[in-house]
Amino acid sequence: MKFSSINIYILFGFFFFGWFSVQAQRIEIDRLEREFRGSFSSRKAYELSQKMIQLDSTYYVGHFFEANYRFYRAADKRGYETAIKSLVKAVELLEKDFPRKLKRSTNINVYIDQYLFQRKYAFLIYLLGKSYEYVDQPGEAIKVSRRLQKRNFICNFGVNAYENISWIYLRNRMYSPEKYDFLKPTIEENLETASKYADSIKTSDRYNQQYLDLWWPDFANNALLSYYHYKNIIYTHQLKLDSAEYFSQQLKKYDRLSYNNYGNLQFIQAKFPEAEESYETARQDDDYIDKSIKEFDYMQSAIKIFQNDLTASKSIVENSIKNLGTAPGFGWNNIALSRAYYYSGDLKMSKEFRDKAANFKEIHVGSTWGEVSYQRNTLLFEYLFHKKSIKEIQFRDQNYWYKPKKLYQMSKHHFKQENAHLLLTSELSADPERFIGYYNLFASENNIFFDEIWELIKYFNSDYFIEIFKEKLESDERERIHKYFNYFIAQFYLEDGDYDLAISEFKKSLENEYLDENTEKLLVARINEGLSKAYEEKGDLESANNHLMAFYLNFPQLVPYSDLTMKFNLEINNTSLTPEQEDIIETLKDCDIDWVENDLNWPTLKINLSKKDKNHIVNYQVVIANEVQFEGDLNLKDVENPGQLIAFSAFKINLE
Repeated sequence: MKFSSINIYILFGFFFFGWFSVQAQRIEIDRLEREFRGSFSSRKAYELSQKMIQLDSTYYVGHFFEANYRFYRAADKRGYETAIKSLVKAVELLEKDFPRKLKRSTNINVYIDQYLFQRKYAFLIYLLGKSYEYVDQPGEAIKVSRRLQKRNFICNFGVNAYENISWIYLRNRMYSPEKYDFLKPTIEENLETASKYADSIKTSDRYNQQYLDLWWPDFANNALLSYYHYKNIIYTHQLKLDSAEYFSQQLKKYDRLSYNNYGNLQFIQAKFPEAEESYETARQDDDYIDKSIKEFDYMQSAIKIFQNDLTASKSIVENSIKNLGTAPGFGWNNIALSRAYYYSGDLKMSKEFRDKAANFKEIHVGSTWGEVSYQRNTLLFEYLFHKKSIKEIQFRDQNYWYKPKKLYQMSKHHFKQENAHLLLTSELSADPERFIGYYNLFASENNIFFDEIWELIKYFNSDYFIEIFKEKLESDERERIHKYFNYFIAQFYLEDGDYDLAISEFKKSLENEYLDENTEKLLVARINEGLSKAYEEKGDLESANNHLMAFYLNFPQLVPYSDLTMKFNLEINNTSLTPEQEDIIETLKDCDIDWVENDLNWPTLKINLSKKDKNHIVNYQVVIANEVQFEGDLNLKDVENPGQLIAFSAFKINLE
């Protein structure tokens, strides 16, 4: 059967009309793209993408817009999985319809017609690689990076395959080939591979440099600066401080220094004022549009805890949550708030934020912090909550021994504490990064801090850790960290009952020339706590009391949850008390405080009880050497055991 010439003409006509119609639709889509003004994450961009796809679903532009929208609006794993579908579609259509546009050319006349397509392609590859990272498919992210690498464009517009692969090896260094088959067997080998890829960044543009200098001067130094950036991160992780500082200064010359990373470099050297300055700069430079972990907020919040500036610690993180909402970073922010409330003495609020973190699926965007350390943080604060809740019960009522309900509550906390601790110690023992992270006390990937590290390792073999920290005193060049090593050695001696050796090491920490009593109040408090315990065991009560007082002065919020009992004078300003007020005072006196009379070596708690609208109001002051240290008012409406609330207030603990 043969077609007539008329049929052929008709078919050709349909084909031509169809082709013309498609071209007309694509011309319209291109016009819409050119006229678009606004953010890819806006609703306007999404609506435009759907209009483009409706006009021609086989044209890449609509999928390009949709992919950008989905990526920048993604806030969880499902969001990035959805973005991947759109990104893959856009990349495949771009490759299918414009293969000649995606070829390398050094002819400027040809390149002018190519570069817009290559720019979009590089951008799509970058977003696709990041999306794969965020859904725990780093192997696919590497494949995507190599896809761009093979194109060998003159300019990749800030997207470098070597830097992406270096980052992926660094970010996943702690895992084994059993989890991700591209990895090496050990952390050291993965770091070495990351470093080699970082080295390759430097020369990745060597064949393109002459064209970049002429055509893209803004990108001419990109490879060099990216090399500086990633070598800086790796050297900081390896505690090669001189090299890290060198690369930081190189970046600073070009105004490309990450002040977040530079703050981390200062932090791991216990240069806390310098770290704070860098974190402040990082915050000023960040508009919080990029939904990612804000390490500078988390880390500066910890520094504020070290200073016992707990209001500032909370405020930093609360503002971060206000800016980010429940986007990536929300879980880490809740861990930071849990920590701030824990050191404030408010275990209930600490648990609330810890639970929020535990129930949030964090995806660790824009950071080398990963799921292992995230889970360890949430488990750590679960452990600390149960451990310190036992202390809280004992502090609230020193007669708890005679109350079965209290004993039952304590036994429940003890059981949960032991379970959490067993999991923590098992995880820590199996963690290959414990040597470079926790045992160095301060490390770039360490988001659990020295006071918490002690809680993690205190029940391990003392002799083993004493030798580790003694060796670090000899080998670690970070002189400001040495006082922390001395402190840990002292704590292990104290645990072993070697009180003279413990006192000697505690004093080395306290007398260290680099100890800053303003920025390291937490350390100073813990040293004095240890000295008070050691002197008490030796029967030197005068020294024990002196250091107990120093413990209180530096960090009063810690004292009720310690093994020490604080002494107070009690001064009631009322000339007479109602029966209800007398009950409040009796409840206060039942708390685990050693009440003394007219002993000015100890603080005086001054209180005045009054009634307003049938509610009991308490005005209180804590006075030392005739100076008011702090004061406040308490409304005891609907408060159970109000005397206990007053007792906590004497330690600067404000419970809600």
